[in-house]
Amino acid sequence: MKKLLIIMISLLLISLSVACNKDTKESTKEGSNTQSISIQQIAYKSLDAGDKVQLVNDKAEGIVERKVVTKRIASLTDEQYDGKEVYAVTFHTKNEALLGDIIVFVDGETQKVIGRGLRE
Repeated sequence: MKKLLIIMISLLLISLSVACNKDTKESTKEGSNTQSISIQQIAYKSLDAGDKVQLVNDKAEGIVERKVVTKRIASLTDEQYDGKEVYAVTFHTKNEALLGDIIVFVDGETQKVIGRGLRE
């Protein structure tokens, strides 16, 4: 009887441990998704009306990635970001073949737009 009780308690502890680990992973996923959405919104709000007309769709749907930004690929508002890893939000445009996509660089900590990708 004592062995059965020990086995049942062990199984209960293991199942609780697995359930807690699963919840932690799901909230981490939700947290990063929420941050991606807010980064997208920040980048989209920085676009002027002329930029928004060029977008493939009228929504704040951009691809969010972590990239190292340099003066060679972006027009930076603050030189301290040169060579730093920040968020890059890429918005597809109708004339992508001619000028390229619109890329907005955002500092994830301060949640501020720090530059725009150079378009040809």
